[in-house]
Amino acid sequence: MFAYGVAAVALAVLLFALTIPTPHYAEVEPEPEEEPAEVIDKPYPIDEEPVEPRAVAHPFEGTSAEAVAATNAYGVLTQAVGEFEDTGDLISFSVRDLTTGNTLTYDSGRVQYPASSIKAPYTCAVYEQALETGQADYEAVRPLAEETIIESSDDAYRDLHDAYGMDIFASWLQDAGVGPGEYGSYGEMLIWNYPHLNCDQLIGMWLHICDYVQRDTPFAQHLGSLLEARQVSAMRTALGTNVRTQSKMGWFDYYGDYFSEPATVEAGIVYAPEGAYVVAVMTTAPAEIAELQPIFTAIARAHYDMI
Repeated sequence: MFAYGVAAVALAVLLFALTIPTPHYAEVEPEPEEEPAEVIDKPYPIDEEPVEPRAVAHPFEGTSAEAVAATNAYGVLTQAVGEFEDTGDLISFSVRDLTTGNTLTYDSGRVQYPASSIKAPYTCAVYEQALETGQADYEAVRPLAEETIIESSDDAYRDLHDAYGMDIFASWLQDAGVGPGEYGSYGEMLIWNYPHLNCDQLIGMWLHICDYVQRDTPFAQHLGSLLEARQVSAMRTALGTNVRTQSKMGWFDYYGDYFSEPATVEAGIVYAPEGAYVVAVMTTAPAEIAELQPIFTAIARAHYDMI
């Protein structure tokens, strides 16, 4: 009897244990830590090696110029710009943070040939002024836009011009708040498929492109995907595929017809971990695409301290 009683008690204990639900061992919330001195998910190390600044041809300007000058980014940026200028070519750039509006510029009023970088603003004008308003057929525009942006086709760009003209571009530029610059009027400016301009104008165009590609419309999303899929980009190569970018590059290596000149230019949007920014870099380097990569790397480093 006693053995039977012990066995019954043991069985009861076992059955009770089986009725207890198995716990899900969630991660234990860590103890709160002190706030870090800087946001640690930014792409540049806090303890980076100091870089000695060097002389460059022009001062850095903009709302963040003083702040950047007090950081290691100033050394990084002056070294990159100075080494580029040592080749004898000219360089200008403009950067604007999309959250704070802070800016950093370098000789941004200098006017030059934009090469194929102008194809992105014009294509955006076709999308916004013609497709979104029902004045153009998407199936007619799509292949030309894809060749113009992804492949940088001159023929496709010319076909877009022939089909949709310059009035839509003039209207688009006015909406973007971008003036005709040295030409004095849009009529004089838009005689040319590749009008000369400066970084201030190009950055203004890209701020408008940025506003457009954020819209939740099929046309805007399609253009954004084209700008992300372009075949040639010093910006993308410099920053890596882990950083999303949308841009259009242009390059030309000789003095040609219609006031074309040597140029390597790229402008676009960088969706950096610390915040997105719009950037335009214009140079007189003759189709030296790789030469812009250190510039975009240095600008990315400077943007870290702009915000």
